[in-house]
Amino acid sequence: MRVIDNLLTKENFNGLKQELIYNKKVPWYWSDRKVTQGDGTDTLVHMVYRDMKPKSEFFNLIHTYFSALLNVTSWYRIKMNCTWRETKPKVFGYHTDIGDVANKNIKTAIFYCTTTDGPTVFQDTQEEVECIENRLLIFDSTRLHSGQSHIYAPARRIVINFNYF
Repeated sequence: MRVIDNLLTKENFNGLKQELIYNKKVPWYWSDRKVTQGDGTDTLVHMVYRDMKPKSEFFNLIHTYFSALLNVTSWYRIKMNCTWRETKPKVFGYHTDIGDVANKNIKTAIFYCTTTDGPTVFQDTQEEVECIENRLLIFDSTRLHSGQSHIYAPARRIVINFNYF
């Protein structure tokens, strides 16, 4: 696992916030689950890349900011998630982003767009990585992990999930 703080320059991060994170033209889609059907967590999602092709007009923007920083050979999936503050902390559900794909060459990265008290937690070690804006977390895609709800920060928890070769 690797954590990189202040991944983007201040100027680039502010540009990303304006062009993507807080852009009202980004279409968010309602999902009645965070991880699995019936997990009781409503989420907004924006699929950027899946099935070997861009699914969003914002793909080129994200690709420009992140492909070189992540040393991407090929994207597998890029998805943005947005959750809200809850009344008590809740682990959303341990999972791998790639499901049953048994390829240890795929990496998972989470870019934190906002700062909240909702960390990413890992099932095998119980490690927690704090949700701090402009932080990047990289780990093997086979590790079971989960987001956790935030209860104090008033902001939404917005992250970009990357799965890539």
